Amino acid sequence: MEFLLLWADDLDDALGVLRHFASRLLALLATLALLSATGFALLLAPQLVLGLFAVTLCAFLAEFARRRLRSGRARDR
Repeated sequence: MEFLLLWADDLDDALGVLRHFASRLLALLATLALLSATGFALLLAPQLVLGLFAVTLCAFLAEFARRRLRSGRARDR
């Protein structure tokens, strides 16, 4: 009987840890899924995927520069 109580206590602790780290685990799984999808897409259509990477990178850099300029102007006032 005591074995079952210890087992139930360990199970409860494990479920608590899973509940605590669920968002991180889901983020990790989503990241791995996107990474594998990107690798698969690079195998099927490398030119298209590299073009999308370039457009995404340019948009990110333009947004970063815009925010940096805006924060610089706010600091100067």
